[in-house]
Amino acid sequence: MAHKLISLSLLTATILLGPVLLAAIPRISAFDPGGPPVGGAAPSVPTGNWEWINYQPTGGSYSPQTQINKENIQFLETKWVYPIPRAGADSKRPLAYGSITPPIIVDGTVYFSTRDKRVYALDAQTGRQIWVNDYINKIPDAWYTGNYTGGWLNPPASETHAINYYRDKGVLIPSVTACTVYAIDAKTGKTVWVVKPEVICGSNEEFGDVANGKIGTVGNQGVMARQANPPVFQGNIMFVPWGGRSGSGGRALVSGIDMSDPQNPKRLYREFIMPPAQGDPEWAIKQCTQANGNGWYFEYPRYLEGINHPARNREPTYLATKCTEVDPDVVRNDWIDMVPSSPHFGKIHTASAIAEVWGQYILDPETGLVYVGWGDEGPYTNLTHRYGPGLHGSGFTAHDIRTGKIVWWFDANIHDLWDYDCSWSGFLGQVQGKKAFIKACKNGIIYALDAATGKPFWVYDGGTFINRGGPPWADNGQNYGVDKNNDPKTKDACCRITGPFAKEHMSRPWMHYPSKESIKTSCYTACLESDQAYDGKKVYVVQYNDMNSHRIGPVRPFGNNGAGSDPALRPPPRSFQVSALDVNTGKVVWTYQETGYGYRGGVSVTGGMVQIYPQDGNLRWIDADTGKLLHTKYFGISVNIMPTIGAGKDGKYRIFTFMGGGGGGQQAPGISAAVDGSLISFGLPDVIPQPQVVTKEVVKEVQVPKEVIKEVIKEVQVPKEVIKEVIKEVPKEVTVETVSPISYAAIGIGVVLVVISGVLFSRRKKA
Repeated sequence: MAHKLISLSLLTATILLGPVLLAAIPRISAFDPGGPPVGGAAPSVPTGNWEWINYQPTGGSYSPQTQINKENIQFLETKWVYPIPRAGADSKRPLAYGSITPPIIVDGTVYFSTRDKRVYALDAQTGRQIWVNDYINKIPDAWYTGNYTGGWLNPPASETHAINYYRDKGVLIPSVTACTVYAIDAKTGKTVWVVKPEVICGSNEEFGDVANGKIGTVGNQGVMARQANPPVFQGNIMFVPWGGRSGSGGRALVSGIDMSDPQNPKRLYREFIMPPAQGDPEWAIKQCTQANGNGWYFEYPRYLEGINHPARNREPTYLATKCTEVDPDVVRNDWIDMVPSSPHFGKIHTASAIAEVWGQYILDPETGLVYVGWGDEGPYTNLTHRYGPGLHGSGFTAHDIRTGKIVWWFDANIHDLWDYDCSWSGFLGQVQGKKAFIKACKNGIIYALDAATGKPFWVYDGGTFINRGGPPWADNGQNYGVDKNNDPKTKDACCRITGPFAKEHMSRPWMHYPSKESIKTSCYTACLESDQAYDGKKVYVVQYNDMNSHRIGPVRPFGNNGAGSDPALRPPPRSFQVSALDVNTGKVVWTYQETGYGYRGGVSVTGGMVQIYPQDGNLRWIDADTGKLLHTKYFGISVNIMPTIGAGKDGKYRIFTFMGGGGGGQQAPGISAAVDGSLISFGLPDVIPQPQVVTKEVVKEVQVPKEVIKEVIKEVQVPKEVIKEVIKEVPKEVTVETVSPISYAAIGIGVVLVVISGVLFSRRKKA
């Protein structure tokens, strides 16, 4: 009997101790290129890197690492702080503070760019500066005004929204100034090549003389935007879109550049995505034909009716209208000034433009399709001199990277009156096993579209999470911002429209026409201004409410118009909501809400946690499975920049975020972003604190083996509260890399059983 008990004890100890001992073996963390996943799947192999603004060329802002996770996030400690230097006195750029560029991490080096376009390289492990590139700051504005006459090219401004790493080329490319792309050697920090405006956009003759009202030969009559996101590459083809400056008449386009010889780049194509200044009455009709009918209009009033709004108690019955189903007479004359008394009658008003693209362009490496979310349809908010849906502003286009041709398009905000552009980043995902392009717009709505055709799989409108005393649709901002409860004169001003595309709507001058009184809006000009995240199962998106008032102003020759607040309409507190959506259905899995401040800049997901940085100065981590708040770090200043995560050369992961420094956007009361700021690195301590396990040595003669086991287990003291807490906090799906208190209990029991085995064996031998 004793022999059997010895064997049983040893077997039990082995079972208990084996997994713990294996878990204690250090894991090797080696860097590898990784690369984008195919088929729209989320990445599964951690590389230690975060190489693009949204992690990879297919987007998603998701790192599959598990070193830092929801079990140990509370133990994060500051590893180093890098104060961002202010620009030197010789800088040619306007004074700007800090950075609004999410840092990227490549093979143990962290890179970021300041608002005045300096690019820094730091050792991710120590924070030591490796190099700084100041290329743009050495170029005087005269270089632009002297070489590109006519004022069609905007000089660099104090903005840099992104920086990407191109592994096969070994270069970094920050977001660029007007019609210009330059590359930096990632190892040395030297500028290695520059593609100039005449290659990407065109010549002075083509783009005209804006100052003297001369229209260029390509139909440009305004200013091209100051910046965009970095380009995408397939092989030696570099693809980059360019918008006009908001409300300033530049003719938006996409260009493909042959980069076989970076010192001698050649333009392969240049495709314009809005009509020329002279006007093209058939523009919208041609766009439908050229996309083989794969053009889609999203009609928000029909969507509301289709979900039995405001009850929201059934599935949507309407998702989009195919362009072939629209009466051509309704969309004819898109963008054209149809006011007979106007000097621009029959042409495009000088203020009309599709603004720049602020988000990442998503590349599908298998199909060669590039997905672009475009800026606003300027001018807003007075559209007296702009008829039609406004293709392709405030919408999406999918381009063949080899030709630049539009394969499909989706107009998310028809005749956009409120700056509800779609230029934050989307991502390539999988919906029910099919590739999908998933993207949100500033209207607060997120769209999951077939990546091949643009046809919607599902549409989620989450902008009504706070109801201020009326039907939800009155406050959500998607209804073109009109609060019908507070302004009886404008009741149902924009929703009771006969037919899918009545001319009444295509020619509406402003939301509550003909009234010019102040109106109350829930999120002018945005219900959403942040990138989304995707972990292969769920989509994470943040919407916010920012109640305000608005006045309509006259149309100007150039520039947007109508912005203004009425102090008599006091806005209530801001609020935001994080939603986790099932990627296959678009249904809400969980929501997390807070009131008192807004949200801007992006959301990321890693280690089973959603990382958010609201405008109250608190960095938060939320459980990706349940939506419960896990941990908070307070900085006391709003930042509005998405945290990223990557590893140093020691293989240990760190979270990188900014504290202060030009976050911009809607600040919480009393919080300012006008400081230089610092980049901060957080990581886990070398030894993670663990709950103590107390064992009591038992010296007691026991006759029956059954009683021995009973007595020993009784004497092993494991704090019940600790075990209960750990079990509650650790989801089943998360792989935990640290040793839990339960494992220590198992170790204790295993050790005691081994001791018992030895004692029994000794007694048996003596007998």
